[in-house]
Amino acid sequence: MTTRTIGFWAALSMTLIACGAPEVATEGGGDDGEIATAAQEIEGFTFDARELATAPAARLPAARLTLRSFDDALIQRSLIGADQQFTPLSELGRRTEHESADWTYEKDPSNGQVLVLRKTPSGPRISPDEALLQRNALARLNSWGIPNDEIGAVVQRRTLREDQDGTAASAPEVHRYKTFVFRAVNGVRVQGHRAVVTHTLDGTFNRALIRWPAIASTGHRLRTALTAPEIERRAVEALSAEGERGGSVRLRWKYVATPLTSGEVTLTLTVGAILGTGATPSGVTEEPREVDIDVAAP
Repeated sequence: MTTRTIGFWAALSMTLIACGAPEVATEGGGDDGEIATAAQEIEGFTFDARELATAPAARLPAARLTLRSFDDALIQRSLIGADQQFTPLSELGRRTEHESADWTYEKDPSNGQVLVLRKTPSGPRISPDEALLQRNALARLNSWGIPNDEIGAVVQRRTLREDQDGTAASAPEVHRYKTFVFRAVNGVRVQGHRAVVTHTLDGTFNRALIRWPAIASTGHRLRTALTAPEIERRAVEALSAEGERGGSVRLRWKYVATPLTSGEVTLTLTVGAILGTGATPSGVTEEPREVDIDVAAP
């Protein structure tokens, strides 16, 4: 018998993109009404620039994750919540692996990454309150050092599993509960930074996969002097350079992180140009293409 774990990753990718940044009001915030309409066609591209109507605040939250959260004692006590003796298993550069009776974890402070795995099996299946699992996941991340000021979209999902014997497959059933937590500053997502907290069918914390580097105190580029029409013209140039010739494009703010040797990152305000809806002519849903637009003033 073969067991396959399946997840609706294509649909999930679309959900994550949709949840990457909050909706921005279209009233006010424009330059003399330059964003009076939701979409404007330029050289074959139709832009939806509503999310650019108001630029994000050019400041960092006072409470931020720090490098201290990657200390072994904090990972063991606050993230895992285990009162056990951990033994070092391996070390490669700043990447280390530790193990206890019930847990293993790997960390790489240079990349802001932590992977936690429970070694022991879960208990009998129940029907846990998924809203409670989400709250528990957020509380665990808060305890480890991620403040609410750095948390943006939160998505709760189930992964499914089916057993296959020969050519016959059983009906898919719930395998794990996952909480996806996306990093955001000033209400704008930070590209590539997220935490995924997994619970088993009995509601037990089972796994955490985190990429959440500490944000440096200085060295950021958090503002732009460009207007929305100027950004759209840059988007045309960038999209054309990538071989695109036209279509509907949604523009949104985001931060791109640049790693430092300390393990911290600096943030640069950028605009993401998202093409189309992600649906192919055959009806298969896939993640839409996104091109980064440099919005630094000339």
